[in-house]
Amino acid sequence: MFVETITQPEDEWREWNGRLRLYSVAPPGLRVAIAWRVKDGTITSVHVWDEPSAVGDFYLARVREVVEELGEPSAKPVRRGEPVELFVRDQ
Repeated sequence: MFVETITQPEDEWREWNGRLRLYSVAPPGLRVAIAWRVKDGTITSVHVWDEPSAVGDFYLARVREVVEELGEPSAKPVRRGEPVELFVRDQ
């Protein structure tokens, strides 16, 4: 498992999320994604991937094209690395 986080202004997060389809058409290798609104008008997201290479694959498949069109986002994901502990309740 590999974890990354990102915090962006809500408008920017919605634009990028809509184009990347992270939640609507989850990319291979994405295990968990959750986002919440912070009181300062930003959205923070946590993404849990199968492995670091899944993030690279996602970049090549979807992110690169959006970066070429829109330019760099105001914030980039922070790579947190492998979790020490992880619990996910099975439904």
